[in-house]
Amino acid sequence: MWTVHGLRLVCGALLVGVLGCTALGCTTSTPEPEPSQQASSGSPQSPTTRAGGLIAFVSDREGVDALYVMQADGSNVRRLTEALPPVSHPAWSPDGRRLAFNAGSPSASDIYLISRDGTGLTQITRDAAANFYPSWSPDGRRLAFSSNRDGDWDIFVMDVDGSSVRQLVNSLGLDDKPQWSPDGSRIGFATTRSGAPELRAVDPDTGVEQTLLPQPVRGINPAWSVDGSRLAYNIVTSAGFDIAVVAADGTGQRSVVAESASEERPRWSPDGRSLAYYSDAGGSWDVYVADVETGATRALTHAPGFDGQPAWQPTG
Repeated sequence: MWTVHGLRLVCGALLVGVLGCTALGCTTSTPEPEPSQQASSGSPQSPTTRAGGLIAFVSDREGVDALYVMQADGSNVRRLTEALPPVSHPAWSPDGRRLAFNAGSPSASDIYLISRDGTGLTQITRDAAANFYPSWSPDGRRLAFSSNRDGDWDIFVMDVDGSSVRQLVNSLGLDDKPQWSPDGSRIGFATTRSGAPELRAVDPDTGVEQTLLPQPVRGINPAWSVDGSRLAYNIVTSAGFDIAVVAADGTGQRSVVAESASEERPRWSPDGRSLAYYSDAGGSWDVYVADVETGATRALTHAPGFDGQPAWQPTG
């Protein structure tokens, strides 16, 4: 059975597929989730005490890769999914009531929905392809996702019930990790079509693309702040990934978390002051939070094995 670890290792090479072999691996043809973890620094309470909401994440702490939620301070961990293939990449609905996620293997993965209390599990894609990285539209009516259903990894949108699937991006190379902008006008995504990691955006209605960040700002895993004024993203390093933030117009790029380990998949807190991410800095994959202004970090999980791919619940 594929685990999140196996899926992450296979997918991690996607980014490198166009670039050749690096410290991350060599070429492959599957989407790249992410590595993770980072050493704690600063005040243990500073990154999380201000921000509310739940944090969803993936863990194998009970022997299978499943979806969990916890409070923003790491307390009250609850498991949401049972009897599913390995799950990954949770994403909250705009109202904070449901989660979209994918479950399956690198070659056959479907997208599901589940309520925040673990009820209402619904499978919304049913095909032989791999479907990854769901992202909600701001009105909660559509999902963007990445799929290889046309033989290449591209960006698609569909209604939240799985109907009206439409391809938005069709290019050679890897196009994945879509993230819908808070105003609904753009879907940011990562691509390697130019031979290096690049962030682009596509209009969800017309399919017209534009460069999301001006060169030489490069990266993967784009994440919009709640007000749409900033982007967090991953920069590729020899150890895996670091986390940076830049204004939505591409100015003011700066590092937030840069350690000797890998820090992956940043996601904003509802108040825009913190980022949740996952890292292997402590020797195993755990979920962390970082204060965007100070860079102070704190580990939220401490279980052996894999805890990762956090998603912060919208509030209010």
